Amino acid sequence: MRVLVVGGTGFLGRATVEAALAAGHTVTVMTRSGLNVADGAATLIADREAEIPDLHGKFDAVIDTCAYAPDMVTRLARAAGRVHYVMVSSISVYSDMSVPQFDETARAPTATDSDLALAATVDTERRCTAQPYGEAYGRLKRACEIAADRAFDEQCTHIRLGLIVGPADYTERFTWWVRRCDQDGPILVPSPPERNIQIIDVRDAAAFLVSVAGDRVCDTMNLTGPPMKIDAMLHAILKQTGKAATVEYKAMAAFTKAGLRHWTDLPLIVGDDPAFAEILNVSTAKAVSKGLTIRPLADTVKAVLTHDRMRRDTPLTCGMSVTQEAAVRAVH
Repeated sequence: MRVLVVGGTGFLGRATVEAALAAGHTVTVMTRSGLNVADGAATLIADREAEIPDLHGKFDAVIDTCAYAPDMVTRLARAAGRVHYVMVSSISVYSDMSVPQFDETARAPTATDSDLALAATVDTERRCTAQPYGEAYGRLKRACEIAADRAFDEQCTHIRLGLIVGPADYTERFTWWVRRCDQDGPILVPSPPERNIQIIDVRDAAAFLVSVAGDRVCDTMNLTGPPMKIDAMLHAILKQTGKAATVEYKAMAAFTKAGLRHWTDLPLIVGDDPAFAEILNVSTAKAVSKGLTIRPLADTVKAVLTHDRMRRDTPLTCGMSVTQEAAVRAVH
């Protein structure tokens, strides 16, 4: 295929470019800067927020990793013409994640007028990142899906992606646990040990994006790995680090009382809102039926560990500090 990857220099985008090249496709990366394009890929310097050059007839598939508002999708469709469009959406489209193993039929509301107004006010330089959209993020992703079906005449694959991990993951949520397990002392973790964790290696996610583009799958699919218990994840990481550290569980109330926040101070840890209780326990049966394969967790840990050990002096952007751990331990 002739594949255009939009957002092909970021974490998932670059992995997608590398997966497409490995599969033998001709790959072009659309980028504003022309920097960090993988070897073997062509570069198309263009800004999706401005005038995109005429791309009709030049590509068989477009894989879009950075669509955050519906106008971004329609503008790309006008330039690309008739192609198969693979859009990276998000599991955040769902409004009720209270049921274990919920699937693609769960309610996914679209953007409101105020959501669209918010998206229109985001600075051009930040529109291709998730952070500015806040609580509107999931609804805007759903609006992008709807816009794509119209603009690309339903020749679309919508990938509702969960938490991707791997070397150079800018969120560093999984990386923090790997680094913590590679240090001495007991590892402090919110109970219970049976807490669900659900992640996917960026290389597996990228390979699936390329696969469904090649197969021209017209469907909507959740994409993440199988759920596992946090205790199993931590012991799998410890096995790779070779450390003899112990895992110490403490009630979530102690972390809350000490002022720690979910997701940031406590990476991968879901908050108390019952509507989001199963956000890390999602059904991927449809994706598996379309060929999704997941590598062993040990492979992912090894890759993250190797990368992180080369940058151990670099502070991570999330996770508990030594001071915060001490504050939690002091709670009775």
